[in-house]
Amino acid sequence: MARRKTLRKEERKLLYIINALILFTLTIISFQRFGIVGIYLDRLVRFFVGETIVFFYVLMFLYALFILFWRKNPNLRLKTSIALGLMLTAVILTASYRAYTRSDIGFAVFEEWMSNTPEIFTEALSPNGGLVGVFLYSLFTLLFARTGTLIVIVFLYIVAILLFVDWKYVKKAIAKMRSAKNRVMTQIGEEMAYEEKAEPELPKKKHRLKFLTPDVKEPEVQEVVVPEKRSTVIAKPSLFDEREVTTKSAATIHNIGNYVLPDIKILDEVAAKSKSSANANAAVFKGKKLLEILSNFGINATLVATHIGPAVTKFEVRPDSNVKVSKIASIQDNIKMELAAKDIRIEAPIPGRNAVGVEIPNVEMIPVRMAEMLKEIPPEKMNKKLLFALGRDLSGRPIFSELDKMPHLLIAGATGSGKSVCVNSIISTLLLRTTPDEVKMILIDPKKVEFTSFQKIPHLICPVISDASEAARALKIVVKMMENRYEVFSKCNVRNITAYNELLIKAPQEHLEPMPWIVVIIDELADLMIVAGKEVESSIQRITQLARAAGIHLIVATQRPSVDVITGIIKSNIPSRIAFAVSSGVDSRTILDHVGAERLLGYGDMLFIPVGEPASVRIQGVFVSDDEVRRLAETTAAQRKPTYDEAFINPEDGEGLSEGIASALDDPLFDEVKEYVIETQRASTSSIQRRFGLGYNRAARMMDVLEQKGIIGPTQGSKPRDVRVRKTDDED
Repeated sequence: MARRKTLRKEERKLLYIINALILFTLTIISFQRFGIVGIYLDRLVRFFVGETIVFFYVLMFLYALFILFWRKNPNLRLKTSIALGLMLTAVILTASYRAYTRSDIGFAVFEEWMSNTPEIFTEALSPNGGLVGVFLYSLFTLLFARTGTLIVIVFLYIVAILLFVDWKYVKKAIAKMRSAKNRVMTQIGEEMAYEEKAEPELPKKKHRLKFLTPDVKEPEVQEVVVPEKRSTVIAKPSLFDEREVTTKSAATIHNIGNYVLPDIKILDEVAAKSKSSANANAAVFKGKKLLEILSNFGINATLVATHIGPAVTKFEVRPDSNVKVSKIASIQDNIKMELAAKDIRIEAPIPGRNAVGVEIPNVEMIPVRMAEMLKEIPPEKMNKKLLFALGRDLSGRPIFSELDKMPHLLIAGATGSGKSVCVNSIISTLLLRTTPDEVKMILIDPKKVEFTSFQKIPHLICPVISDASEAARALKIVVKMMENRYEVFSKCNVRNITAYNELLIKAPQEHLEPMPWIVVIIDELADLMIVAGKEVESSIQRITQLARAAGIHLIVATQRPSVDVITGIIKSNIPSRIAFAVSSGVDSRTILDHVGAERLLGYGDMLFIPVGEPASVRIQGVFVSDDEVRRLAETTAAQRKPTYDEAFINPEDGEGLSEGIASALDDPLFDEVKEYVIETQRASTSSIQRRFGLGYNRAARMMDVLEQKGIIGPTQGSKPRDVRVRKTDDED
């Protein structure tokens, strides 16, 4: 009989082990969703308990471990069982409460949930609190309304915690803490009494303390720290001044003269306000509201990060792994309506991040000013001549770009979106940071009103062009200048303009003429394409394909981003693009090859695609006022007058070689140039330019005529030409 009982006991233990292993195995298979069985088990459990499934799996895992090691069912006290049941009820109710809004109450919620059973079981919709949770939520909201249900949930949590905790141990712990505190206070009192008794015997220590106190006073420490902060603030303009000194020294090497760069103080100095308390408070509210909206649509997500920019706040939201990213993008208009926002933009997903970006306009827009941007130029980029300020990104960081690395730029946007201000800011940055001998500009303004402030700046290589046919001819001349530069590079055995200008410094005996960068800016491409579309397109194609090494860079702007203006040829050769607010997603695709620009706010809000980057960056563009532009242009124009190239003054002269020679023979200065070459026995285009103040094309044509007449010899690379006629021979 005893043996039979022992066998039954052993069989019962073995049965517990088998049951524990089965439960343990099923829990792991279901939790990890191994195979079809795991997926359907997980769906079944999730159908009943909803998003609290992890809590359920933890309980099952602990239950299986208990049975496996103790080989019996856990013998819980009644109080613990009640506490566990109340806690489970509260957790499931919380999951359902978070999923619904104030208007979702009663058994209508349960009926709607049951009607969506197939979608919930196939995970097309979120189960929220599951069948149990939704039933409890419907029952409690029917009995107590939504606010009363929240009170009941809090009550359940409190009661469960009170039942779980054994207050005997809590009272013992509190008593130990009080006794320890009393011991410490007693010890401190004894030490203080001992010090009071020993006080008359230590007059020297008191005197020593008085002597040392002035050396460690806090005001003196502050006096040391505050000047350092002030010097740090002043150091930013001083860096700008150091750049000016560097530019001047370089100018001395390049025979630039006494041109002084405009001071940054010429710009409006605005009180720095990089952050707004109103935007910060609104960001907290909108972040919570956004998660609530997503939850209402069955999308469970967490807020990973919040970036408050000058005009837009970006919320990085990480949805659950079972949520389709396209589902968030599909409710974009609903989010816009719920947040009462002017417009929102969803980046799903953020490139390189495990999150979705939701960009919402700020309550208060903070302008980005030119003066503060120029003070934040990194020290390593101070000597980059073609650097210009773009604005600040959604994190408030300053964004700069280098035109020589782009190497060309397309700017497009609707009227009033900030396109003209962006172009003016680029020109203003170049005027503040470069001299007329370092950078030359060609401004094409078919609208005749955009570049009126820049008509007299010394950086111009030709007058501001407003006629479309003249602009087409000017672009052809730029192509010829590019070809001439490449010929010079070939003779000097260099590859680009940087190497050529370095050779000029290393070998001054070659008497080479420095080459400036040339920036061609077209304000409205659409007008040019209407008048001379094919000619303009072919010139732009050649410039964008070949002109980078020659130091010629093109900036094209338009307010009509259609395919007949921004053609495939133009777009394929200009990889760097800026899109301001446009009217439709089609226009956005024309500029950026993807939608998004139609969601911009205007007033300088832009999407910028740098060359080589896969995704666009949202930037609040830098703002420069008309008064700042006018003051800057007047300051530069007062120092030096513009020196125009003859090729642009008489563009018809350079149509062909024979016409160029005929025009050179008819040139009133030809005889003087001839006498100068014979008299000095030096023949170079640069020397004729310096001596007579001519442009490159006019001097080059005279050199060709002198060579054809046998007065000078052919070119010999970087060496000067031979002069074959002497003064006595010429007189005879």
